[in-house]
Amino acid sequence: MKTVRNAISVLNAFSLDRPEMSLAELSARVGIDKVIVHRLLRTMKEERFVEQDPSTRHYRLGPAVGDLAAVRRALLRPIEHAADRLLPVHAKLNETIHLAQLEGGFVVVTFVALCTQELRTVMEVGERLPIYCTGPGLIYLAYGDDRFREMQLSGRLRRRASNTVTDRKTLEAMLPGIREAGLAVVDGTYSDGSKGISSPIFGADGRVIGVASVLGPSSRLQGADEARAIATIKDATLRISKRHGYRPPDADDTASDAEEILA
Repeated sequence: MKTVRNAISVLNAFSLDRPEMSLAELSARVGIDKVIVHRLLRTMKEERFVEQDPSTRHYRLGPAVGDLAAVRRALLRPIEHAADRLLPVHAKLNETIHLAQLEGGFVVVTFVALCTQELRTVMEVGERLPIYCTGPGLIYLAYGDDRFREMQLSGRLRRRASNTVTDRKTLEAMLPGIREAGLAVVDGTYSDGSKGISSPIFGADGRVIGVASVLGPSSRLQGADEARAIATIKDATLRISKRHGYRPPDADDTASDAEEILA
């Protein structure tokens, strides 16, 4: 069991900011002896889960990981009706819009509409985002139960950008405010110079089934532009939630029925 856990730790060490690493770098990143890591890499290389650059001797994820990811993406379909509501948000704001859903210890991007401006924030379908330092992740933490938060925050919170919150108590103190506002606004917590505005999508049982976000340069999402983005994404996620049977606690049945007919 420990061998399997170590192998998974090695695979999870690769990320978009560190797609290739040497044996020494991998060993230091996962905190496992180099001899053990080398043995694991040799086996995973034979099974195509990692490959090695012949010139640099650095390791990277292999094609077998892509094969499994393709199977998983086929199962993790974007939330029904989401694109219909998010594309108008993209057209109105011309910032990157994405939908993310919880998958294990990450939130996975399942839909993206990229900003067309030269200065923009780029995201890709299938990208895995950390929970503790991204808008979608904070939404899931804010609406999750104590057991979920314990699972996600019990380990080391690594600094990803200048404003990453790495202290658990500080992070947990933010969650009630996020839940009360129904919104998570992050600035430079995952990527320097990038701001995210995230709003939850609820299912019929009131649980979060996805998170829609507006992403853009911190310098542009300010003042009136930020307020406009907040109002627009919150309206869109509420409409998507209602299409999935969600009833807001203070909803008026008559007004809601009329909205549903017109939606």
